Amino acid sequence: MKVLIAGCGCVGERAADLLHAAGHDVIGLTHSPESAARLAAAKPWRTEPCDISNRDAVTALAAKISTNIDAVIHCASSSRGGAAMYQAVYVDGIRHLVAAFPQAFALYTSSTSVYPQVDGEIVDETSPAEPDRDTGRLLREAENIALDSGGAVARLAGIYGPGRSFLLKNLLEGIAAIEGNHGQGRLLNQIHADDAAAALVHLVTQRLSGIFNVADDAQMTQRQCLERLCATFGLKLPGTREPDPNRKRGWSHKRVSNTKLHATGWQPQYASYFDALRDDPDLASSILGLVHAAGVTPLPRQPNIVLIGLMGSGKTTVGRIVTQMIGFQFVDTDHLVVETAGKTIPEIFAEEGEAGFRLRESAALRSLLGRRGCVIATGGGIITQPRNLPILRHLGYLVWLDADPERLARRTAMNNNRPLLNGEEDPKAKLERLLTERKPLYKALADLRIKTAELTPQETAYGVMESARVFFARRQKLESVS
Repeated sequence: MKVLIAGCGCVGERAADLLHAAGHDVIGLTHSPESAARLAAAKPWRTEPCDISNRDAVTALAAKISTNIDAVIHCASSSRGGAAMYQAVYVDGIRHLVAAFPQAFALYTSSTSVYPQVDGEIVDETSPAEPDRDTGRLLREAENIALDSGGAVARLAGIYGPGRSFLLKNLLEGIAAIEGNHGQGRLLNQIHADDAAAALVHLVTQRLSGIFNVADDAQMTQRQCLERLCATFGLKLPGTREPDPNRKRGWSHKRVSNTKLHATGWQPQYASYFDALRDDPDLASSILGLVHAAGVTPLPRQPNIVLIGLMGSGKTTVGRIVTQMIGFQFVDTDHLVVETAGKTIPEIFAEEGEAGFRLRESAALRSLLGRRGCVIATGGGIITQPRNLPILRHLGYLVWLDADPERLARRTAMNNNRPLLNGEEDPKAKLERLLTERKPLYKALADLRIKTAELTPQETAYGVMESARVFFARRQKLESVS
């Protein structure tokens, strides 16, 4: 089928990718030629610039395409504008698309904010949707245009995903608060962007008309969610405040039911926000990375010691000595990978390649979120995956154990558990190349670099322990003052 997607942002781009991968013909619309050009350079599906709020522009687009469009998905953004922008993009936009492509199945992407309920009740598609704000009423008007054409409406809960999680970002930046509901906060209804896109594709390809709520399977109050996040990221629970009366879409408190959508065969990949934190390889790391890059608030550091460095640099040996000195628990990310996979590292490399191992390694690292009082020995290549860097920074005090390639080659010579060296005629040369590639990454990440050539493992361990003690003592003092 040929599908026109108006708006290729967080959800629209994902929907276009899914449809194209399934063999459908996709045309993605963006507001500006610049955005269309950027997407065209990165995507295998066609892109066109079109201001859908302009009837003549949409009419011209229909003439240019000149082939039948089977379905139209409207998921354009108002760019956080007010009522005037809602009118132009949502109401006028869907009206122009339906008029220009009258034979197409129209799917309008709306919001669960159209439900104004405030008593914590369960709402489904038959519940009253009579918002008290102009923005909400305009969403309903746009919905009715799609429904009157025989199409569908997808009411999306709060969208989150890699690079987008206001809940976690606000918490890390210290600006989160629990709003109303006697100190419990409103109920959070959320949906991962991947699951939202999959729902749109499901509705369009099955031509399911009517209204459908698109939310995950777990609703929590703000307090419940923030308590778990604070435990995971080592933060204090935010305070309470009264709801902001100027919220653009108002304050509501309800449980959004996804039963109707489930009954059509759709299932979310991430049943809850915390499933996504665990299983989405980029969610937690991307938000931690945004906060670190902004530099407004120091990234929270957990009371752990994290050892990085090339294979054979002594991370395991030194780490075990440090744990004995200070009573911490020892954790090895390679061991976590092996335990989870149920097979050895060489077997993982043989069956899944290095890419498969790196995915498992990143998952093992994410599993350490919330752990405290650990000495963590990491794999030598863990720093080669950008998604791992923000998590490593957050997990604790980072020490780079730096050893020269000749010494590393001697230490690894009798170890067959090093797939990157297996079959190498000159392991020392390979280690030199790896060090050249990774040295800038180790240097940029580490809080401390220890050259181990002239030190015993015990001396290195003492240096790690003392430097970590000073680091956390200073950090604690700064936090107490602030």
